[in-house]
Amino acid sequence: MAINAATAETEETMRMNCPNAPFLTAQSRRGCATSMDHCGMKHRVYLPARGISIARAFISFVLLGAAARMIAQDSLRLDMSSVANLAGKQNWASKQAHQEIATANAIAKEAESLRWGRIDFNSQYLRLNDPVQIKSPVPSNLVPVLGISALVTPLAPQDSLHVNFEAGIPLFTGGKITHAVREAKAGQNATAAVAGDVDADVVLGAERNYLSVLLAQAVVDLNLQALSTYSEHLDHARSAYRQGVAANYDVIRAEAAVKEQEKRLTEARNQYDLALAALRSSLSLEDSATVDIDGRLFEIEDQVDLNQAMDAAVRSNYLLKALDQKVAADKNAVRVQEGDYLPQITGIAGRELVDSKLAQTDPTWFAGARVSLDLFDGGNRRARVSAEKSRLQSTEFKRHEAEDQVRLAVRSAYLNLQSQRSALTSSTKAVELAQESLRLATKRFEVGTGTSLEVLDATVSLTASKTSIQQALYGIDLAYLSMHRYQGDISDVAARIQK
Repeated sequence: MAINAATAETEETMRMNCPNAPFLTAQSRRGCATSMDHCGMKHRVYLPARGISIARAFISFVLLGAAARMIAQDSLRLDMSSVANLAGKQNWASKQAHQEIATANAIAKEAESLRWGRIDFNSQYLRLNDPVQIKSPVPSNLVPVLGISALVTPLAPQDSLHVNFEAGIPLFTGGKITHAVREAKAGQNATAAVAGDVDADVVLGAERNYLSVLLAQAVVDLNLQALSTYSEHLDHARSAYRQGVAANYDVIRAEAAVKEQEKRLTEARNQYDLALAALRSSLSLEDSATVDIDGRLFEIEDQVDLNQAMDAAVRSNYLLKALDQKVAADKNAVRVQEGDYLPQITGIAGRELVDSKLAQTDPTWFAGARVSLDLFDGGNRRARVSAEKSRLQSTEFKRHEAEDQVRLAVRSAYLNLQSQRSALTSSTKAVELAQESLRLATKRFEVGTGTSLEVLDATVSLTASKTSIQQALYGIDLAYLSMHRYQGDISDVAARIQK
């Protein structure tokens, strides 16, 4: 019954799809393939219920496999914001810089541990060649009375065993530990700031590659448009030649232009592939990873005040923050060395855990304080202090130089931004002129008063002008991001301005 019901349902479906088909015979019910060429349905196979179930299971298996492959090969969508995020997380230089933070944290903890002193467990076993003892000779007149020739006083057994705990804690160090901890923490902050500067530089490099991909894609599209224009003109030239209103030279010139444009298109596609490879490298992506480039080049209309931009960079630049922390670390390093001019006082205590093998002079426990002060070291302390002061002054000089370089970099990016905006205005006007020139040259050629060369030259001029617009937009976007790279907020800006 189930087979008959499924067969009836299938027959009804095929009647609806092929009203002109004859009624299916018993042969079709036995699972034979029926050709449907007469109703436009080729190679449709009619199966009984069991065959249908098997076919459905097979199709489901194939579809599930295809879906799994699609999920595994899901493309990575890249826009200005996602490029900034991935660059900070996956770039090897950024990972290395952040690993240095972990090293600096460990060094800071090591310095802090000096405050708490140390407790040591010591164990030592020695087998002496003879017991340690003192022999005192007995006077000769007492030897017969005492029956011995010498008195033996044992001091230590032949087997010597020491098992003890010893503890020491600094009581006064002249500020050495305090300033060492401050130096380590300043170094920790400096390392974190350096990592932020590396991140900003990595993000700028990745964004530059991303903008290069957008520019290369735009150039490919413009060359495709130019090839279409050349091909269309070639058709017109051939038609005009057949009608006798154009010379064969015009046809040959148009054919040569098409071939030359195909070459330029190939070069543009190669540049796109190189730009995409550079983007993959800056994001540490595998070659097998599928990426989907989203976004476009666009004009940034934000008005920028140069002085405010430079002041913001000085306040927020990660490199300057790192150098400020380096100055603080060097100041504390000077004070660490100056601490050697003061006495070092340490509280000490110890206890023997096994006293059966101790010498008579060994204590079972002790407690006290140790004071040390170098009275003369040949000028070693003074030399170390001078070296740290010189290092501090060098760092301060480097800080001032870096501030000047940051201001100069912001000024350069600002001027480049203004220059690219002017170039965009100029290129926009050039496109309008080139479009009109192409329209007029095409009209003249169609009526037989112009040459093929005029049309081709106008097309080249139009493509070049449109390319200049894309290059100007690329320059505007890159200059704007470069300014914010030095201000330390390039990732936030990339998320805010993306199109």
